[in-house]
This record gives sequence, C-alpha cells and structure tokens, in this order.
Amino acid sequence: MEVIRLRAFTLFMLVSKRSKVLTALLALCSGLGAPAVFAEELYVLDTTCSTPTSPNFSCQVKAIDVDDTTEYRHRFGSRTVSYRVIEDPYVRIEGRASNSAPWTSVKNASINFKTEELCFNSKAFCVNNPTFLADVLTQGGDAIQGRTRLGLAFAGNGRVDVSCFDNGCDRLMEAIQK
Repeated sequence: MEVIRLRAFTLFMLVSKRSKVLTALLALCSGLGAPAVFAEELYVLDTTCSTPTSPNFSCQVKAIDVDDTTEYRHRFGSRTVSYRVIEDPYVRIEGRASNSAPWTSVKNASINFKTEELCFNSKAFCVNNPTFLADVLTQGGDAIQGRTRLGLAFAGNGRVDVSCFDNGCDRLMEAIQK
C-alpha cells in the first residue's frame, strides 16, 4: 500500500511540475501571438526643415500610419526627428528628438498656409509639408477654408487647450506676453 501511495505522489509531482512548465511555456509563447504593429507608408516627401540655429536645410518626411496614429519622420543627415498625431480619444501631437527618445506632448503647433510651414514648440522645429497641410485644409472643412494661419496650444495631457486663427494668433501671443 505504501508503494502505491509513493507512486501516486511521484506521479502527482511529475504532473504538477510538467503542468508548471507547460503553464510557463504557454505564458512565454502567448507574447508571440500578440497582435503585430500595423504600419503603412502614406507618402515620402523631399522638402526643407528648419530650427532656430539652422534655417532651411534639406530633409525628407516619411508619413506612416502606425496602428491608430500617423507618424511623420523627418530625416536629415543621420538624424531623425518624429512627430505623431493621435486622434483617439482626443486629438493630440507628440514628438521625439530621436528614435530612442521617449514620445512627449508638444507644447504648441502653428501652421502658415501661405508658406506651407508647420512648426512645433515655438518654432523649435519647422517643416514645409504641403501634403500634410492639404489634408488639414480638406479635413478642417469650412472652419479652415480661407485661413492663412492656425495655432494650437496643448495642455499637459496633450489635449488642445487653445486654438487661434489668422490675426487672432497675434492677439493671443500679445495676451500671453502681458
């Protein structure tokens, strides 16, 4: 009888250890079945970018839909500066100074439709991107048609806090500086 109990206990331990190993393997392999990141290239544009220290240098913009965001990767030389537009649950823009840097919310963005220039963080980085701005005009509907400038200021969570149009952007900047 003692031998049967010993065999039953050994069998239970063996099954238990196999079960733990199997559970661990399933947990490890479940990550392999995670949904893949969906990315689709929308366009590539050779254009110009600028910073306060380097006005108008050649850069290439690559627009890519990545899952539920659109990333705009600005490549110049060996460097890449990226911005992404996230639309859900609310519109916000994040940027990063390199591929290894974390994404952070931009403080503000401005568009000059006449010069086809889009700038972030008080002109810390600007890009001439007529393709993006054409999309903004199309998607903005009547509220954007005929406008020459658009400005956005973002709250700490990245959500649009203040927006302005045309001369209203000058008035807003005057009010901020007072």
